[in-house]
Amino acid sequence: MSLKTKPKTQETAPEFFPEGYIKKAVKILKLVSEESKLRIMLLLAKKGPLTVTKIATTLEMNQSTVSHHFSLLRNADLVTTRRDGKNIYYDVNDPLWREMGKQFFDYLQKGDNIHFLGKFILKRLSK
Repeated sequence: MSLKTKPKTQETAPEFFPEGYIKKAVKILKLVSEESKLRIMLLLAKKGPLTVTKIATTLEMNQSTVSHHFSLLRNADLVTTRRDGKNIYYDVNDPLWREMGKQFFDYLQKGDNIHFLGKFILKRLSK
């Protein structure tokens, strides 16, 4: 008597986050995982709209390097621009960041506080 086992059908786990959100989050996280780009984003978040010259001076970076980083950050919609005469001011794209954060909490469906690693709490500031 031989025991035959049924082939296991591969069950797929329910999608935790929609594919579009995952792809967008990966794109954003890849960009800001590089130290220079993260420093630029943090400076903009703290100080508000700044020119390439001001950012380069503040962060002690080459202007062409800052400009290159901004071309990548603009393509990912992470920053916005505003022209004032000859100057272009860059700023954090607040609506994009707010929407990504809102979706993060909405997709988790665990309420307004998320505890992880036993040490950290992510808290929704407003709905």
